[in-house]
Amino acid sequence: MYGLIVIGDDLSSHVAAAVASQSGIKTALLAENGMKDICVTGDLAFNVDHTPLTGFGVNQICLLLLTELGISLKADLLNPAYQIILPEKRIDFFNDKGELIKEMTREFPELAAKIKSFYDAVEKNSATAAKWLYEHPMIQPRSMKDYFDYLKLTPYLIKCAFDNLKLKQIMSQNASFTRVIEAQKALLSFRTNYRDSIFSHFQYGAPLRGAYRLAQSKQDFFDSLIKKIELADGLYVNKCEVLTIKKGRIIEVTYNDQDGVPSKIEAGNLIVSTKWPNMHLIIERKKKLNFGDFIRPVKISHYPFTIHLGINPKSIPEKMARHVAVITDVNKDIYDDNLIILQSSASQDEKNISSSKIPLSATVFLPNDQTIWSDENLTKTADSIIERLEYFLPFLKIESLDIEESIIISKKQREIVNPKYRLRNSLISGFAAKNNKTRFGNIHLTGASLLTDAGFEGEIFSGINAAARVTVKRK
Repeated sequence: MYGLIVIGDDLSSHVAAAVASQSGIKTALLAENGMKDICVTGDLAFNVDHTPLTGFGVNQICLLLLTELGISLKADLLNPAYQIILPEKRIDFFNDKGELIKEMTREFPELAAKIKSFYDAVEKNSATAAKWLYEHPMIQPRSMKDYFDYLKLTPYLIKCAFDNLKLKQIMSQNASFTRVIEAQKALLSFRTNYRDSIFSHFQYGAPLRGAYRLAQSKQDFFDSLIKKIELADGLYVNKCEVLTIKKGRIIEVTYNDQDGVPSKIEAGNLIVSTKWPNMHLIIERKKKLNFGDFIRPVKISHYPFTIHLGINPKSIPEKMARHVAVITDVNKDIYDDNLIILQSSASQDEKNISSSKIPLSATVFLPNDQTIWSDENLTKTADSIIERLEYFLPFLKIESLDIEESIIISKKQREIVNPKYRLRNSLISGFAAKNNKTRFGNIHLTGASLLTDAGFEGEIFSGINAAARVTVKRK
């Protein structure tokens, strides 16, 4: 019998299982899809997730987690962290605040003083948000002590509100600058109805905290977590199908493995990813897992659609960043088919060193509407992406592209890659965080949708928080 069963393909599920295993809890992780975070098309390996990796700096959450788990991964700092390309403009988001201000001022000289004031505020507010996140990893106040701490935070929140008013004033005066701000939210945040808060500055401050690239790929992160589970006498099952979940003091899960052979495992606790599509096995669709879902439901507004390109390495400019956001029209909303996010892999990647092509993924966000996700429409969308890239980045030479395979992968990746969510901020705190408790005492949630304000790092915290529900109860 296991102490914990985790169901989920996403990173937060793997983190939850690894942290619980490290704490001495015998853990089983059921990853139905089994894609983890990489896909292979032809002879090229692509990261499925387009989100820049943050939190690998000194005393930051990903590095702290890996250290605690005894995992050694080499993370290279990206400088610039990312680029944003608009018609007749290109902005490199450097790690150094002075260089970043200089770069922004070069493209928006008429806003020079306001840009400096903005990034001075971002630096302070981002540090305040990070401190709150590390000291209160659930983000929302959960205890009397948390609420007293929140009262101490109030002056900083008020100051941040004034800073956001100044930002909105700048945005109202310049459409291109507005799209730059919106593109960063789309690149780093998991929300579309992003209400400005101190955590919006946490996202704007991402280049200053540092964006990173793992020496091999994000796949190494997943593989290291799986190894930690297995070394602790845990169980990792991928490409399986969960059939039934019996709730009670003992959780009983039955599943078919990849060969269709049925198995049953039991545990005292269960953690389920919020991205798992079969939540009806735990609760009827018309009911809610917790009271918060009645008050502030989370809705998926957009899913990422990605096409996978093989690019001639000689056609990629030396100064092209690993992550690039391309805005095609400064007068259109970002989510109105107006943003393409590119992620490239360096030619010296070990998995592609013998290849004459470099993997380049191009991602757009499409509404959560099944008619839009028809194969016919996705083929047209892929053609549109290529057409726009040829216009904005004519130097890129595409050597390979399998649109049909890209469509298949994008549909399969929904349980791994974070979509864009819509949810209301709390009326009390102004934060968007959700509780990971359910109305079942031994069933808990994990997933980036619980901590959308914190972006990629929120997904890590979410996994740690879920494991804490079990490890604290065990003590």
